[in-house]
Amino acid sequence: MKILHILSASPASTETLAGLRRMLGREDAILLTGDGVYLPVQQPAAFSVPLFALERDVRARGLGAQWPEAVPLIDHPEYVDLCVRYEKSMNWS
Repeated sequence: MKILHILSASPASTETLAGLRRMLGREDAILLTGDGVYLPVQQPAAFSVPLFALERDVRARGLGAQWPEAVPLIDHPEYVDLCVRYEKSMNWS
């Protein structure tokens, strides 16, 4: 089953990230929202599944200039598309 994991917790929340790693499947993906958008800047190789990030949250935190090209920035309609593409979604905050 393909799951979209929605991560809004800061990368400093090691307990949350450890739980996410335990639940993560090979066909899953992670959507970064809120303080979760700091993850690819602070821990670039943290996960081996596709990452996406809400552009609004990245810009609000001033991370645009240092944002890695490998992590696509998406808007809210694309967020909805991701939720439809994956069978389930799970929030991590």
